Order: sequence, then C-alpha cells, then structure tokens
Amino acid sequence: MSPDQSNTNSTPETMRVAVLGSTGSIGTQTLDTITHLNMLHKQGQHPTHYEVVALAAGSNTTMLSEQSAQHPDALIGVSSASASSEPLDQRRLIHADDAPTRLVEETRPDLVVGAIVGIAGLASTLRSAELGINLALANKESLVAAGHLVTHAATQSGASILPVDSEHAGLWQCMLALMGPHYTPPTLNAPGSIRKVTLTASGGPFRDRSLESIEHATLQEALDHPTWSMGKKVSIDSATLMNKALELIEARWLFGLDSDQLDAVIHPQSAAHAFLETEDGSIVAHLGPTDMRCAIQHALTHPDRASMQPDPMDLARLGSLDFRAIDPDRFPAIGLAKSVIARGGSAGAVFNAANEAAVEAFLRNELNFGSITRIVSETLESFDCESAATLDEVLAVHQAAKDLANTLITKHSASRA
Repeated sequence: MSPDQSNTNSTPETMRVAVLGSTGSIGTQTLDTITHLNMLHKQGQHPTHYEVVALAAGSNTTMLSEQSAQHPDALIGVSSASASSEPLDQRRLIHADDAPTRLVEETRPDLVVGAIVGIAGLASTLRSAELGINLALANKESLVAAGHLVTHAATQSGASILPVDSEHAGLWQCMLALMGPHYTPPTLNAPGSIRKVTLTASGGPFRDRSLESIEHATLQEALDHPTWSMGKKVSIDSATLMNKALELIEARWLFGLDSDQLDAVIHPQSAAHAFLETEDGSIVAHLGPTDMRCAIQHALTHPDRASMQPDPMDLARLGSLDFRAIDPDRFPAIGLAKSVIARGGSAGAVFNAANEAAVEAFLRNELNFGSITRIVSETLESFDCESAATLDEVLAVHQAAKDLANTLITKHSASRA
C-alpha cells in the first residue's frame, strides 16, 4: 500500500470501540488507556472521545461484571461454557460460543480490539476484517493460522490491522518513515527498498542457560520472565522463543515480507522493539518503554499522538543496548517459523495448533520443557500442509494438527515414564 492509497480520513470525534478479551492483560490495559485518553479529551488535549460499545470475556465473569458496570451502555458477551457467579445484565448479554463475533456484528464499532488468546480469537478477527472494521490486533494466532484469509478480507473491505504487539507496533512505526504518516497494515507486498526487518526478543528466563538445563526446566522457572508480566501461555511461549517465532509469521502477513527478510535477535534490555533496514544500508529503529500501553495507545490514536501514560525512557539511565544472535540449538523455534513462512499453505495453522497442544501438556506436567519445540517440529513433518481456503477449513486443520500433536505428546510422555 502506498501513501496515496491509505485512508487519510481524520480521526473521528467519537470512536466506538469493542474490546474482545476484555478481562485479560491486553484488554484491561486497553480499558485503562481509554480512560486515560478520555481524560485528555475532556481536558482538550486529544481530539477523540472513546466509547466502549462491547466487552467480551472467557471465564472471568467477575471482572466482566465490574467492567460492564463501568461501561453501562456496552453489550457484553461470554462463552457458553462460562458460568457466572456475578449478576450480569441479561438485557445486554450474549451468552454463546460465538459471542465475540455476534458482538461485532450487532455493534459495528469503529475499532475492534482483538485480545482473545489463541485460535478462539480467529472468528471474530476475520469477521471484523470482512465487515471493514479496523482491528487493533493482539491476537497473533489469527494471522499465524489464517493470515491469508484475514489479510485478503481486510484488503477487500478496506479495514486496517493496527498491531498491538510491541514489536509489530514498533515495526509499523518504522514503516511510517517509508510509507507516510497515514500508512496502516496489512501490506500485501513490502516496498522494494526494504532489505530486512528484525524483531527483538528479551531472550526470556533461559537466555543464559545451558541447553541441558533448558531441557528439564520447571514450570515456575519458565514462567519467571525477566521483563514482561504475562499470562501462562504467552510466558511459556516467550521462554521457548516460540512467541518470537509466531511474531515473525505475523509480521509476514502484516507487512508483506518473505522469510529471508525476517530476523530476530536477543536484546535483554527490551528497549528497542524493531529495526527496519533499507537496501542502502540505513536502519530505522523503534525504541520505547517496556509498557504495553504504549503500543495500545498508538493503535487507538493513529494517526494522532497523545501524552503517554508510563514514564518516558531515560536513555542516559539505560546506558547501553546489547544485541546477540539467537542460538538455533537452544531456541529452534525461530528456524521453524522461517520454514513455515517458506512452506506456506496451512503450515501456520499446524504450527500454532501443535504449539498450543505442547504448551498445554507442559502446563499439565506431561511434557518436558525441551520437548515443546520438538512436538511442533514433528507435527509439521508429519502433516500435509495443504491450503485452507475457508474459516471452517482452517479450524479443521487446527483440530487435526492438535490431535496429531497430542498423539505425539502421549508417546513422549510414555518415554519419560
């Protein structure tokens, strides 16, 4: 997409927002950011007022009840499996497996914040794109498993995908230097002037550990992330660097990049989030505080800017920035991601499903930590990754790949006994 093809409309005076996954880390920080921005708007420091029109949660209905009281005009949705110990306003409640999608269809907001974890977020992400609704997307699995469907729908409808992951939000801001101030993903073909983009990884809790010690790491060790406070699934993914692998696949779909244009490095300070290298050797970098509210706020305010919530970065106090290559023996997930991008078809859906199954098994103490990426690799080797042309086909691939991964996990578990 070139600058003259982008949506150059000014930010609306009122932006109607649906927050899907409102009780999770990204969802709660989104609501905090909306409160902050509305305060700035009231003070005349920001042009837009944000109205929350929908809230969707999984099992935390207690928090959802509190959020719905703070946003009394918002529709609320919970999955069929959720049982609430808190009273929810039945007049505003959608209680169904497809509650997030139905919330999008009924409210037709200006912006959907997609913060549902895992493949469960795919249907509402795709439906938002089909309806031409802009997406502030934190659900990377939607693009990993069905990037071809989501980006095609977005380009057909004119919807933008505004990345909320700190690395992709940083890369998007690097891209603004090339594409103009109103540029938004997705981009089907990256500009020819881009040689390579690099995403940074903190390295997680095992960046300085030996391969042998990583193999038998405990759950508590894997959850002890040195930089970010996250849920269990994302924390385990960060410990294996599978999170970075998923982000490389996500970047492929957001920015139209090939596998040989994508790279990752370990950067313990987590101050720099992304680098964009052009063909003439110039490198554009994005640095910012290690606070997800920065990425969330950029997605909510683009193309405007607003006063920040966290303290600004103090470069003198930071002192230095360190970067090092990722050891493929200790962290094979990065190589697997590049092979998935090169392979195409439904490889992304298989990759994501196998990882979900392996992480769940590790959390149940049925799998060694070091076996997580082996399960993903073995599943990819054993699966025919033909293209999946519809949402139902993607979900079928996901389930079949997860079943295969679970069979392999059972074999691994038997060998441990």
